[in-house]
Amino acid sequence: MMKPDSQIPSTQQALCLRGPGHEYLGLEQTPVAQPADDEILVRIDAVGVCASDAKLVIQGNTHARTRGMDLDARPIIPGHEVSLTVVKPGKNRAKDYQPGQRYAVQAAITYQGEQTAYGYRLPGGMQQYQCIGPAVIDTNSLLSIEPKLGYSQAALAEPWACVYYSYYRHRPDRQVLKGGTAWYIGAGPLGLMHIEKGIADGAKKIVVSEVSPVRLDKVRQSLAPLAERAGAELVLVNTAREPIEKYLNKGQADDIIILCPVAQVVEQAVGYLAFEGYLNVFAGFPSRDNSNVTLNLNDMHYGGWTLIASSGSPIEALAKALADTAAGTIDPNNSVACVCGLDSAKQAIAAVHEARFPGRIVVYPHLNMPLTDISELCPDGRWSKQAEQKLLASIGSQ
Repeated sequence: MMKPDSQIPSTQQALCLRGPGHEYLGLEQTPVAQPADDEILVRIDAVGVCASDAKLVIQGNTHARTRGMDLDARPIIPGHEVSLTVVKPGKNRAKDYQPGQRYAVQAAITYQGEQTAYGYRLPGGMQQYQCIGPAVIDTNSLLSIEPKLGYSQAALAEPWACVYYSYYRHRPDRQVLKGGTAWYIGAGPLGLMHIEKGIADGAKKIVVSEVSPVRLDKVRQSLAPLAERAGAELVLVNTAREPIEKYLNKGQADDIIILCPVAQVVEQAVGYLAFEGYLNVFAGFPSRDNSNVTLNLNDMHYGGWTLIASSGSPIEALAKALADTAAGTIDPNNSVACVCGLDSAKQAIAAVHEARFPGRIVVYPHLNMPLTDISELCPDGRWSKQAEQKLLASIGSQ
């Protein structure tokens, strides 16, 4: 694993967005600032790439979280799924922060009565170093990372927190029904996390429907061993080739998780809910105009159904994701499909927008490395802390 730098460089690379659109995104050489008294200087160790990053790049300062920013004077630095290490605390922070301590960041922040966000209005992790100030520190938005966790594991606890939060109103125990049937519609990067949670929750039958054979192969590769050990039946259905009713009856699914942003899919899925079933809409739809569905309230009334949706996550969910990762209950690395260096971060954001990989992309800011499918680095196609350590060692990181 990398150690805190004994010498802090004077300059660094940062991925800067200076307008709405991919053409305004690029690497820049920027100074590495010394921390002010109330700041800490940190090294960014790993950054997960989210679909929200692609949306931010497209919208620039018209995005809801960055509206009105002067991007010529202060460009946006994206990246809100972060693992970082303290390098140097400012004078007033030396008592509480020491070099070598590791943290994850809670992205959604309320500071001095105003809502803000790390990786949006606050500079994010697509850079090699940064000074973290009161907006993050004084809101307790830094969460300590256990030393045994890898960098990508810690960074990807943030999207896992969003997955956890989506279950806060999903049954009293915040889980899919133990011993029941759970149907996951969509198997992208976050779909992998939802499916893994369903296995950990104790679902007896897990049905995953997708139109992408590559994504289904990723589920099989990353999660089939977990399902087998848990004694769960994992059924993968390519709905471009065969109908879901071949594997699932109407009224059979105790839980349905919507991970595909298509309103028609939601309408079709509702009829498969069992008595007192839950429909959890996790997908972010492209626009309000394309998100209307027709729902029979009589069926909902007599079926005892619960329909829920969520967005983002509170800090408690991130703390749980980090704790469960440390305990081995979940492993965020199971969602990783590609890794790269900061020099390829712009391409990584475009790749996420185009859904070129069936899982998460992780950027290591101190590496120069093209987008690399983990199958080229791991014979079993599964990312791990050990694979991460081997990669960093092979490229000369300490």
